[in-house]
Amino acid sequence: MAISYESLIPEIAPHLYGCPDMLIESSIRSAVIELCEKAHVYQSELDPLTTVSGIYEYDLEALPGTSVHKVLWVTHGGKDLEPMTTSLLEQRLPKWREASQASTPQYFVKQSSSLVWLVPVPATTEVGSTIIRAVLKPTHTSTACDNDVMNDYRDTIVNGALFRLLRIPNRDWTDYKHAQTYGLLFAQGVVDAERRARNADTGVSRSVRYGGMSGAWRTRRNSYGRERG
Repeated sequence: MAISYESLIPEIAPHLYGCPDMLIESSIRSAVIELCEKAHVYQSELDPLTTVSGIYEYDLEALPGTSVHKVLWVTHGGKDLEPMTTSLLEQRLPKWREASQASTPQYFVKQSSSLVWLVPVPATTEVGSTIIRAVLKPTHTSTACDNDVMNDYRDTIVNGALFRLLRIPNRDWTDYKHAQTYGLLFAQGVVDAERRARNADTGVSRSVRYGGMSGAWRTRRNSYGRERG
């Protein structure tokens, strides 16, 4: 489920005489994105990947309205893959793209918010063999975010939006003094949120069950380790 950014406008508008709702909603979105980027509060397992023989590039399919900010871990056949940079990979395995080097993946390389490499190149096709847990963030065209993020960090998000809006120059609601106050509150909220998300992730299981293409067998867990159907 998701909660709209628009739903927070009534908490912010009274502080901003004459500020358009559209601008408030945009600032809420920006605050949520920054919170997710810095504190890693929005975490999810992506749909299981089916590895295909001879293919090493795979799409990172994030939830609607989100993109992958960071890959936390990847398992293949129940075993953790080691994160790797492109430059280090080329040094360690300079011929890894050659067909003769195909084997069981041992490393992953996050190429972009939508693409990951599995290395060595998979030698076999395995349905639902690869599980990815990632930090997500809303896109700049999103209208809502995960209900856990919006509920658990509501005050931090409101503070972040007010910080952005009050520091806009030459507006009826401009107030640099209070903008600084809300900025400090937002920054502290991000620190607390990051600590909470980091501690919660230690209890996340990497166990794998094979259940076909649909992934219906898999239990999702939110950013605090609670099960979600």
